[in-house]
Amino acid sequence: MDRALSPVVGVALLTACVVVLCGVVGTMVLAYEPFESASPVLVGATVDADADEITLTLERGGPLDVRELSLLVEVDGEPLAHQPPVPFVGATGFSTPSGPFNAAADPHWERGESAVLPIAGTNGPLPEPGSRLTIRLFENELPIAVVETSAD
Repeated sequence: MDRALSPVVGVALLTACVVVLCGVVGTMVLAYEPFESASPVLVGATVDADADEITLTLERGGPLDVRELSLLVEVDGEPLAHQPPVPFVGATGFSTPSGPFNAAADPHWERGESAVLPIAGTNGPLPEPGSRLTIRLFENELPIAVVETSAD
């Protein structure tokens, strides 16, 4: 009689293990939330050569903390003599910026928000109509965006 009971107990234990395993896998599948990667940063730029102003607009990605950003601005392949230390109020080579690059503003650059960098006449090379500008954005010294545009 003991031999007839062994297969029944074995089947019952195997069934219990399968039920528990299915429950664990089912719970894991239902609890899974796919990882949402951060959208890449896309910045648009316009340059007013008459006013010596660069306007940067955060078009995608963000919000960005401007206190963690740095910029490298080149005019026709030549870096400006003085680069903008964002955020700032008064810096060598620049007048006071507007938007999130101004140290008195909210340091979080939101999507759709623009920052204006007025280049002082003491900085150079100054953009002229048709000049090609390249603006590289870095976050904690890591490149996050490159913007190329022509001055109007």
